[in-house]
Amino acid sequence: MEWKAANLKTRLYIVTATILVVGVTTAILIYFTVGEIDTENIFSNQLDESKSYQRSLELYGGKANLLASQFMQWFNGLWHGKSLGITLGWITGIVCCLLFLFAYNLPSDSE
Repeated sequence: MEWKAANLKTRLYIVTATILVVGVTTAILIYFTVGEIDTENIFSNQLDESKSYQRSLELYGGKANLLASQFMQWFNGLWHGKSLGITLGWITGIVCCLLFLFAYNLPSDSE
């Protein structure tokens, strides 16, 4: 099949399959080759986990500030170590599903 002769739906299917293969392969390679990184030493020290620090966060910004701080620590942890491989796998899966559904719902050229 020549690329110019393929219709848009077929091209989107090919692109989706390529993204899926490359993304999942990369996620698996990252997951199995990267060691687990100690995120507690990288992103925070013992002060961030102390009750006085959390009390200060809550005092100045309320519960929302405390929750935002915890969310940012969790979000930063997604991009390092084995969790990066898992995150990349999920992102690849979601993007491929959306692209596949978009291509599936396109009208065919014969219609």
